[in-house]
Amino acid sequence: MSHVMPDRSTSGITRRDLAALIAAAAPLVAPAQTTTSAPSAPGPILDIADWSYSFYGVEHATLARGTLCNGMQMYVEHWIPRDVRHPYPVVLIHGGYGQGSDWISTPDGRRSWASLLLEQGYKVYVLDRPGQGRNPFHPFVHGYFDKEAPTFEGVSKTIRLDANDPAVAQVVASMGQPMAPNNPLTQNIWRTRGAKLLDEIGPAILITRADGEVFARVAAQERPKLVQGIVAIEQSPESVRAELARLSDNTPPVASPAVDAKPNRESTALKLADQGCFWVGVQRKTMPYGTIAQGQMYVQYMIPAEKRYQYPVVMVHGGGGQGTHMMGIGGRPGWVHYFVQAGYSVYWLDRPSYGRSPYHPDALGPSHLPNVPPYEGLVQTPVVFNTAQWPGPGGMNDPIIDQFMACESGNVMDEAFHSDLVWHGGVELVDRIGPCILLTHAYGGFFGWGVADRRPNLVKGIFCMEINGNPFAQQLRWGLTASPMTYDPPVTDPAQFKLVDRNAPPDAPRPVVSPFKLQAEPARKWKNLQGIPIGWLTTEFGGGGSPVANVEFLKQAGCSAEMVRLRDYGIVGNGNLMLLEKNNHEVFGVVHDWLDRKVAKPNS
Repeated sequence: MSHVMPDRSTSGITRRDLAALIAAAAPLVAPAQTTTSAPSAPGPILDIADWSYSFYGVEHATLARGTLCNGMQMYVEHWIPRDVRHPYPVVLIHGGYGQGSDWISTPDGRRSWASLLLEQGYKVYVLDRPGQGRNPFHPFVHGYFDKEAPTFEGVSKTIRLDANDPAVAQVVASMGQPMAPNNPLTQNIWRTRGAKLLDEIGPAILITRADGEVFARVAAQERPKLVQGIVAIEQSPESVRAELARLSDNTPPVASPAVDAKPNRESTALKLADQGCFWVGVQRKTMPYGTIAQGQMYVQYMIPAEKRYQYPVVMVHGGGGQGTHMMGIGGRPGWVHYFVQAGYSVYWLDRPSYGRSPYHPDALGPSHLPNVPPYEGLVQTPVVFNTAQWPGPGGMNDPIIDQFMACESGNVMDEAFHSDLVWHGGVELVDRIGPCILLTHAYGGFFGWGVADRRPNLVKGIFCMEINGNPFAQQLRWGLTASPMTYDPPVTDPAQFKLVDRNAPPDAPRPVVSPFKLQAEPARKWKNLQGIPIGWLTTEFGGGGSPVANVEFLKQAGCSAEMVRLRDYGIVGNGNLMLLEKNNHEVFGVVHDWLDRKVAKPNS
């Protein structure tokens, strides 16, 4: 480890102070554990005044097919402790093929530096460099993919663990394609995005890993008065991520800074027993040059300090988005906040190739290549952004729409292949966390059907929010899924289904599809979903598939399904992004009430 420090007595932080931080932050290279499970005693309670995220430097590019983000945005997630004990926040900057998750959990499941610094009273900012992590990598913008994806063999050699060690799989799963680090354009993007972050948060200490030091250095050149010191760890660009260890606090406490003059309208505060991240569904694909990861899904989790409900909630994003859909938008709280504040443990994921689940063509092929839709169609439709409850001003220059579009990658083309990958990871997740509730949105709805089919005893309820698709339409050859489900009597080929047309009733909620397909009677049943409570939420403007067609299919298949119409609760003006809109807390209340009645009785 090496470091760079400002050499000025007026910096507000002395060499002695920074040296103490460096000593405290020195990584302890200890043997990794042989399990990725979180420890039973993770550490002290994390009392957080504000947890949220933002994309910095979102810009537009005009192409023949419409307006897109130009790919230069930078994702930053922050944790502000209730008791701030240090004058300067810490910015954690990954390197190489890594991403911000490197700082959230270690490969063997322990708290990493984000939580450890938070324990010590530091304000913490974790970033994903443009084109990495939660910033989608678009080859037409960021450059070609490497000829070879990261391999188990290469990582095993670098971190000196057996290639079959679960920790190696966690490291390989996290590695995504970076922009060229020595390209002047790349460094200029790092420089300007780093400056935007520093302009907002003020003077800070930057801790970097590998070539993340280059990011810090160019940002410091752009804002020299705002960088109080740089701690650079393992600067060699060829390294992969090191195991990170517990910090101790060797710097004296200081007075807390002034209260933010522009507080959020609703609380983004959380009190956690633990938090972290891991990957599930990491399959091994053999290539001529080695073994690569395929199908991995990133899972982030928060465990409340006061757990009031027995079953955790698993949240699955829709469309071409990622887990940020569950985290609020524009600094406003999201459903992760609301569920944790209500006393639920929450796990939310990025499906394969989305968000922090990296894409490489050797692993997933062209069917998962990002193909994000342009602004124009989404801005104009009342299903998405043009609703009465959208929290931004609307239109092409809406900064809240920019925050949404910055995370988008577009839908996959091969839904059956994607379903098989997702269900594999979903089963691993519920096997790990135990009985749970599945909450799915839009295109992510298929997650619930397949996981419940494979683990019916572990799925205690499914709540769907305007799931995409209609029965037996397009790629949904198996009813509501593109891949097989367990039917009774069994079905071995979709051609065995006998279908009839049904018409929607006059008062059917949007979108109205009429006629739609159902099975002819006697209908085959979804054998393994019998008795699992299913709620299907629909809004005023409606999106996804026909609520009537989908709920009727579920009932015909023997499921305990119920349509939940927001209008029946006096809630109007919402579209398909109800979990992000102005009244998202009110909509959450409907979901919470349904779960209390149908599934999740509070702990006694």
